[in-house]
Amino acid sequence: MKVTIKDVARKAGVSPATASRVVGGYGYVSRGTRRKVLAAVDELGYLPDVVARSMVTKSTRTIGLVVTDIANPFFAQLARGVENITWQNRYTLILANTDEEVEREKAIIQALLEKRVDAFIVVPASSKRAPHLEKLVQYGIPLVLLDRSVEGLAVDTVMVDNEDGACQAVSHLIRSGHRKIAMLLDNLDISTNIERLAGYRRALAENGIRVDDEFIQSCQYTCQSAYELAASMLKNPNRATALFTANNFMTIGALRAIYEGGLNIPQDIALVGFDDLEWIQFSSPLISTVVQPVLELGEVAGQRILARIKDGAGSPMEIRLKTRFAVRESNGVASRAPDNSE
Repeated sequence: MKVTIKDVARKAGVSPATASRVVGGYGYVSRGTRRKVLAAVDELGYLPDVVARSMVTKSTRTIGLVVTDIANPFFAQLARGVENITWQNRYTLILANTDEEVEREKAIIQALLEKRVDAFIVVPASSKRAPHLEKLVQYGIPLVLLDRSVEGLAVDTVMVDNEDGACQAVSHLIRSGHRKIAMLLDNLDISTNIERLAGYRRALAENGIRVDDEFIQSCQYTCQSAYELAASMLKNPNRATALFTANNFMTIGALRAIYEGGLNIPQDIALVGFDDLEWIQFSSPLISTVVQPVLELGEVAGQRILARIKDGAGSPMEIRLKTRFAVRESNGVASRAPDNSE
């Protein structure tokens, strides 16, 4: 039996008009009500009428690109890479931001379905199971994940080799004489951070250095949160001699904390990052960092989604692009690096 918006409303305990606003992504609805309606949509497997119709009508030649925050230069460059490919093939992108919120991501997916997009490229807000994305696969709607993976979701995924990149960076610090190396990262529900943490741990293990959990600190994905946490870490009498930051926001926050703490890079503390955005080229000293092929990531994702639109057959592909480590001025040589070996 076909599930209707009335069924969703009844399940969520709201009016059909309220359920329609949530599914359509328009008008004000409280966060709690939105959560109940989206849960009902997931549980009942509701698919908007316009989506069902679009599956038997011609293409709209639009693709939904869902990222976490287009104000972040990393995601802006990803989007540019995707558009380089889709525009050449006469497809238009509809861009939306989730602000790293899964509930908002669910609402955006529903709203874009209402607009009858042909396919989705998604930077997921979480790497945990995502029924709202699984539903797209069940209905045969092309989906490519970009930059991050999702547990149990068998679709094309385009990422870099995060673990190898992190391992390269930390290994370089070790070769420079550092043994007390801290890591600053954000949300551990995201595959990129999980993999970069694995690379950090692998580098230490391969060099016989004990992993000290006190040196692994996480915070919210903002420069301010990174600054506050880094400042606290630097006040520790047993602080690390080197800091590895998992992304550009963590690097910016750490830089401010180091300078305001009256410390010099790399004389007092070494700093190595992950991401090589334009601002890093103007830092002083120049930050050593893991370089990602960001534009290429977006372009490959664009190529994959067009291939899936043309022919949805075939096994899902996991595409891992290589990173490289750019040695600059911030890693230094440890003059006094207390032994932390086993």
